[in-house]
Amino acid sequence: MITDNKYWDEVYSANKLDHQPSSFAQYVEGKYFCGGMSLLELGCGNGRDSLFFVEKGKQVQALDLSSKTIENLSSLNIKNVEFLNQDFSNLTKFSGLDYVYSRFTMHSVDEETEEKVFSQLSQVLNVGGLFLMEARSTKDEKLEKTFGEDHFRRYLDFDTTVKKLKHLNFRVLEMQESQGLSPYKKEDPFLMRIVAQRL
Repeated sequence: MITDNKYWDEVYSANKLDHQPSSFAQYVEGKYFCGGMSLLELGCGNGRDSLFFVEKGKQVQALDLSSKTIENLSSLNIKNVEFLNQDFSNLTKFSGLDYVYSRFTMHSVDEETEEKVFSQLSQVLNVGGLFLMEARSTKDEKLEKTFGEDHFRRYLDFDTTVKKLKHLNFRVLEMQESQGLSPYKKEDPFLMRIVAQRL
């Protein structure tokens, strides 16, 4: 498994990242989050999306390997959210979830870790539950990056990722690959968005 704990601890300590909810969080909240309550976020970073989901009435568990960010978020003592310092490739203690949310995390781990996560989704999600993912695609590899190349980053093949989820008995409700989904400063990354439902 790839870990960049030191890099991300420094990023979060420097408070370099946006604290407004991501465009993906706002999008899925408006379109897909109707009725379900329980959500697990894989790689919560500075917590902006988890805190947004809590404000919208969700019961949230949020995982991240950066002990610094989990310490900071836990100290806020916010109700209806639990921040856990752990590797999200092992989800055995989670079950009965309505949503598993992954933004900008699958491209930060190796393919072996990705496959471990995908293989556990059916065990942690309720029937009808949703896996919601946004990640950098292979079309983004040559584009300029705001945060440079000083940490691990993998680029996912869009068609292969969709096929993997379908093979695991998920119905893909939405899939797109484009720019314009999450521009940041001068960067407009080429991203994939996938929403898949457990059958």
